[in-house]
Amino acid sequence: MERKNLYGYIINSSMVVALGIIYLKQINFNTSDVWWNWISLGLIVVILGMLTTVFFILRAQIKAKKKSEEKLLKSQKLLHSIIDNTTNAISVKKINGEYMLANKKYQSIFETYGKDLLGKTDHDMLPKELADRYLEADLEAMKLGEEIQIEEEIEQSDGKHTYLSVKFPLFDINNRVYAIGSISTDITERKMIMESQKTADTFFNISTDSLVIATSEKFLRVNPSLSNLLGYTKEELLNTPFAAYIFPEDLEKTKEAINKLEEGATLVSFQSRWICKDQSIKWLSWNATSDTATGRLYAVVRDITKELLLQNENEKRMNELYENQQKLNMIIENISDGVLVANTDKQVILANEVANELFGIADDSKISIDFSDHFKVLNPHEGKVFPAQNLPAELALGGKITNDIDVLLMNKQTNEIRRVLLSGRPIIDNENYIAAVVVTIKDISRYKRLEAELKKKDQESRRRIGFKSNQSKKEE
Repeated sequence: MERKNLYGYIINSSMVVALGIIYLKQINFNTSDVWWNWISLGLIVVILGMLTTVFFILRAQIKAKKKSEEKLLKSQKLLHSIIDNTTNAISVKKINGEYMLANKKYQSIFETYGKDLLGKTDHDMLPKELADRYLEADLEAMKLGEEIQIEEEIEQSDGKHTYLSVKFPLFDINNRVYAIGSISTDITERKMIMESQKTADTFFNISTDSLVIATSEKFLRVNPSLSNLLGYTKEELLNTPFAAYIFPEDLEKTKEAINKLEEGATLVSFQSRWICKDQSIKWLSWNATSDTATGRLYAVVRDITKELLLQNENEKRMNELYENQQKLNMIIENISDGVLVANTDKQVILANEVANELFGIADDSKISIDFSDHFKVLNPHEGKVFPAQNLPAELALGGKITNDIDVLLMNKQTNEIRRVLLSGRPIIDNENYIAAVVVTIKDISRYKRLEAELKKKDQESRRRIGFKSNQSKKEE
């Protein structure tokens, strides 16, 4: 254009100059029309000046237009660069659905269905059902004449993605819609986070354990379980420093525990007392950790009041049971008779020292309650084997009480014989069932020997003094 302007100026100027030269040669300055001649020459000069002025004006306009076009081109390139490099998917469609513009992100979304979108419609690439949904959204934006927001889903190479799309009409100079623009943001990850957050919130609210998020001084969030546990409303717990609810004697150790949490430690089963709204005291167990970056504390809380009461009762009972056991052991060990205690499976669970010595076994569990592993049980009068079913342990397991059954115990290894009196009785539990049996063994061997010796000495003494029996007197 600049060249055309220059060439036009040169040609026109040359023609005007040539015309001026010709006119100068033809005019006569000695005539009476000399003024008109000078005026004509002046007009030629003016025309030449106007041509020069027009030349420079056109030249300036051409340069300005060129700069404007360069600037516009630069702006277009910048705009296209921004559009192509944005993380949002941007597209423009004609009213008939043909793509006029699609940036790289938008092209990448539909690369599964074809890379070149320009001049095509959604129905040329997508399944009919999906294309119909997109077209319906475009028509809705045209109908309303304003932007709309919708969620759109599309299957991509790495799975299904969800996009939040803003669709808006584009108007021409006559205010008529000529195209539909769309800016779509991938919200797949955000939606997953929201779903995860929703699930976490649901878990937080329905948990039977009390869940807490707090600073070192106040609760930031509590679930309904803690409100139900302490009796305060959620607002009361959130708006009041939690130190107000801690039992005064436990306040100092709680502060120390919080300081440890802030340093990065983890609390496990930290126990403290809290004051409920009805002024009752509850023991709470805290499992807590902290986020040192934000200073937030996270805790799971359980009410262990009943457990501690039950534990204290159990400890008290165990102490009483231990004391009773010690007393029983002292009594059993100081009894001169052997004592065996067996469970319903006929396993000896307790034997005193006399019984251990009788059986020659220190390990109580290795003693048999029916003596069969260690002795032959004999009838003292007949010398026959005593029936096992009539032994005190067997009868006691059947609920019967026996006293002083006279038997002989023959050691299977040494054949040593002991004469003993066996007694047995069942131990009944709170539900009236047999829980165990007790068998006592009284060794009367020594007494029987003394009795035999006394009898023998008595007979010898009678003979020495000439004592005669009733039978001898009759013979006389």
